[in-house]
Amino acid sequence: MDNVSEKIDKWLGEHPEYAFLIFIGVFLLVLLGIILNWKWAWEPRTPGGWELVNTLGERTYRFWKGVFMVIIIIILVVIYCLSLIHI
Repeated sequence: MDNVSEKIDKWLGEHPEYAFLIFIGVFLLVLLGIILNWKWAWEPRTPGGWELVNTLGERTYRFWKGVFMVIIIIILVVIYCLSLIHI
């Protein structure tokens, strides 16, 4: 019997358009976290990231991370819409 992750992998392989919606949802959640200053969403995980925070300041770092998230979301929405056209 297949485990849950294999079933999910198989289902997403058959329905790739839903994978884009899942990724869009996750990135929207991270963007919301950045806007609402939830630390898990914007705090860097590396010393280089903390160097950027110390150089730019917390608000500027959060702003540019939010801009990056918006760009990723736009790209995913475009890919999702194009995938619907080709189905």
